[in-house]
Amino acid sequence: MTRTARTTQVVTVLLVALTMGLEFAHVLELGPRFGYPPQLYVQLTNTLYFWFGTLGAAVYVGSVGAAAALTWLVRHCGRTVASLTGAAAVLQLAALVSWLALIAPVNARLRAVAPGEVPDGLVSLRAQWEYTHTLGFVLFTAAFLLLVVSLVVPVTGRSRGDGPAARVREAIR
Repeated sequence: MTRTARTTQVVTVLLVALTMGLEFAHVLELGPRFGYPPQLYVQLTNTLYFWFGTLGAAVYVGSVGAAAALTWLVRHCGRTVASLTGAAAVLQLAALVSWLALIAPVNARLRAVAPGEVPDGLVSLRAQWEYTHTLGFVLFTAAFLLLVVSLVVPVTGRSRGDGPAARVREAIR
């Protein structure tokens, strides 16, 4: 495995772990947040999560991008490593798609209400927001585990130094 692939592998695992932590924080808050009165729920959602939506979003999208890049970089490092890495990237992409499809619209609806007001259908919006974050946690946890396993699987494919060009150079010597 090349140094670039190994470095990208470590960075990807770090970004996935950080994103998994963001989603785990939402899971830990799920119970208490369901008990909040509607106005408090809307107020907290609109104010408490500023850094989740800025820095957290950059880490989230960065982890998906890093996993996609890593999948490309390890494509010749053996079927097991490539498959584990690719599966991890797909799980992260599924989490991102679920966030975009199910959480972002709820965020927009909650931001659109005036302070102290509650949007229509808050019960279903709340469930959609909370349970989609739980799904994100499950998907990122699975992706993290796949990436960790890919770190310890022996690399069996060819690397930069043993492809056709390397064989030609060796034959010339």
